Amino acid sequence: MTVAQLAGHRIWMPGIAPGTEWAAYYDDLVAEFGLTIEATGPNFGSDALLDTIADTPALATFMGEQTRLVWPADHGLRRIPVTDPTPVYPHSLLWHRDNPHPGLATLRAHLAATAAGHDTAGTWAPGWVIPH
Repeated sequence: MTVAQLAGHRIWMPGIAPGTEWAAYYDDLVAEFGLTIEATGPNFGSDALLDTIADTPALATFMGEQTRLVWPADHGLRRIPVTDPTPVYPHSLLWHRDNPHPGLATLRAHLAATAAGHDTAGTWAPGWVIPH
C-alpha cells in the first residue's frame, strides 16, 4: 500500500504528546501526505492497541516491520507494508561524551554499518532530520 492510499483512512497513534518529537514527526507526515492521524487516548501498549484496532474495522495504526507482535487469530488483523515512500522514524543514539564504556564504539560501528539512512531511495523522513 502506498502512503497516498492511506489518505482518508483513520490511523490511530495514541499517546502522542503535543510538543514532542513524535508529534512533530506525525504532524509532518500528515502535512506531506494528507493523512488523518488521531492521537487521542493514552498508550496502554501494543496489546490494547491491537485489541482496539481489531474491534474497529475503520481504524489502522503504524507498526514497524521488525516489531514482534502476536495477536489472537480471531482478531482478523493483517500487516500491510507501507511504501512509495516508506515512512522512516529518525531514531538517534545518545550517550554522554564522558562515558568510557568500551562497547559504545562497537555499537556505533555496528549501527553505522547496518542501518539504512533516512535518505535511502524509497523512504520518507521529515525535513528536520539531520543527515549523517
